[in-house]
Amino acid sequence: MLKTMLAVVKQKDAPGITLNEILIPKPKSGELLVKVKLASICGTDVNIYDWTPWAKSHINPPIVIGHELVGEVIKINGSNPQKIKIGDLVSSETHIFCNKCYQCKIGNKHICEKMQLFGIGRSGGFAEYATIPIRTSWKNDKAIALEAMSSQEPLGNAVHAVTKAGVKGKAVLVMGLGPTGLCAVSAAKAMGAKRVIAVNRGEYRRKLGRKMGADEVYEALPANYVGKMDVVLEMSGNDIAIQTAFEAARIAATVIIFGIPKKDITLNFGKYFIDKEITVKGVFGRRIWETWEQVSELLKSGKVDLTKMITHKFALRDFEKAMLVMKSGECGKILLIP
Repeated sequence: MLKTMLAVVKQKDAPGITLNEILIPKPKSGELLVKVKLASICGTDVNIYDWTPWAKSHINPPIVIGHELVGEVIKINGSNPQKIKIGDLVSSETHIFCNKCYQCKIGNKHICEKMQLFGIGRSGGFAEYATIPIRTSWKNDKAIALEAMSSQEPLGNAVHAVTKAGVKGKAVLVMGLGPTGLCAVSAAKAMGAKRVIAVNRGEYRRKLGRKMGADEVYEALPANYVGKMDVVLEMSGNDIAIQTAFEAARIAATVIIFGIPKKDITLNFGKYFIDKEITVKGVFGRRIWETWEQVSELLKSGKVDLTKMITHKFALRDFEKAMLVMKSGECGKILLIP
């Protein structure tokens, strides 16, 4: 086996990323070594590239970035209760839980109090090889398309949001059609929503929203939908979109907050939370492993087809080109091929 590999590395405390040749990591006890087959770019990776305040507070360079991947298992080190085998195709759950804190003990591993983040708090998967904790490795059903295996995390976020909202038979509004918003459209349709309306500023992603199953897609929410939506999924984090989300919600509606705002948001508590009695729920990541089971079933059944939102593929060494496309917004999901 080779001793070195190509990897996308956040090398220093400054904007930008470098493509380095580094040693292939050795799996520690309780870890897998995988040969990365595909990886996909997330908005978090853009934050790391741009070196935003969020990235500065979460990243300690140097580190291999990337947290969405599918890899072939080539080495297993330590206890393996999940019965993963050499040759299996696994994806990584980004939220590396401790299994000891209060939240882990009551079934909330996805919001572990001592959480480490794959590709953020420890080296990740934008590389030819990667190590993944066995406890956060998901064994994929080979009936699922390989391209979809690397993008299950954004679908998992969406499924968590849709499940938490309860959309069956309801009119649903999705604010923001980034990859997770696109997944939310498809998940809401698959899980029984009566009608799915989507709003996004860019035309490119509005077209993708239609492709993913939205009944109607708009640049701005039409006035006739204000105060008429049973469920609103706010997936953008944009301050204007958040305001629109609460205006769109009918009395006693449910609003799910997933997008992370870049600044503090001011809302009229009396108008929305008291007069309209809106229920607001936050969503962080995916329930482990409940959401992953749901995602797998949706993909195997064909009710959700993630390949419809994959618009670009780049070789790993062309990461800079991929990032420029990602930052343009003229894309769906972008895959990297080591």
